[in-house]
Amino acid sequence: MSFPFRICRNDTTSMLRDLFNATPLKVPESRVRPLIIIAEKNGKTDFRGDLKHLMEEGVAFDLQPKESTVTDVSLEKTKSIDFDFGFDILKGFFEGFGIPSGSMATQLKGAKSISLSFNNVKRVWIDKNELGSHLKGKKIDIEHPSMTPFLDADPYQMLLISDAIVSNSFTINIDKSNDSNFEVKLPEIEQVLENANAKVQVKKTSKNSITFEGDEYLTFAFSCIQLQVKESGTLGVGMTFLTRDADGKEVEVYEDEPSHVELDEDLFQPGMLVFD
Repeated sequence: MSFPFRICRNDTTSMLRDLFNATPLKVPESRVRPLIIIAEKNGKTDFRGDLKHLMEEGVAFDLQPKESTVTDVSLEKTKSIDFDFGFDILKGFFEGFGIPSGSMATQLKGAKSISLSFNNVKRVWIDKNELGSHLKGKKIDIEHPSMTPFLDADPYQMLLISDAIVSNSFTINIDKSNDSNFEVKLPEIEQVLENANAKVQVKKTSKNSITFEGDEYLTFAFSCIQLQVKESGTLGVGMTFLTRDADGKEVEVYEDEPSHVELDEDLFQPGMLVFD
């Protein structure tokens, strides 16, 4: 199941979808970066690996992703949400940063509602025109064993990650608690991190706001475009869709346009993806 966890639409999910056509990950991770191939069919997604390993032997493919800073008020602080539901979201972030969620639940006991802030956010992306230039005249190795899912009679879509929204830091804000004297205890949380050997620094930014910052930037949302394997073995950058011809017969049409592919069509309860 690709989307085992769904949340209500909010400013953050709307921004990710509207600006970047991005799909959020349940567990942030570093391997989800531009130029990675994923396979998709009937709502199932499979992480495959780097595009360069599928090119014909001796074919150089050295396209370098670019970086830019992302500044958006919806990332600076999300709307306040019920603690139990918010902690289900946080479990994925804790896992990504190597923080034991059970111990953190103990440290945050008494919180009623929380909001999240994402810090040091960057967009790592490839120029789609530059991608086309790099692919021009180059062939994929159609005999490569990893190409089988894309060439079967009922093939998977071959998708290429084009954008990754990454961060190495997030903040938990305790907006309401059961006790007016509730306060996040920094020494206890530092001990949790030390016991777990987590490569994360923690600091209090206010009485009930605590920030975690790791050494590594992790991807928490990504965008992808569709690739098409042509008969010649070259790759096209575009989308295949169904339409009807003049006789009303359903036909498959390929459009050579690098449009983003939406992995989740639910606008009101967007899912957080877990690779199958």
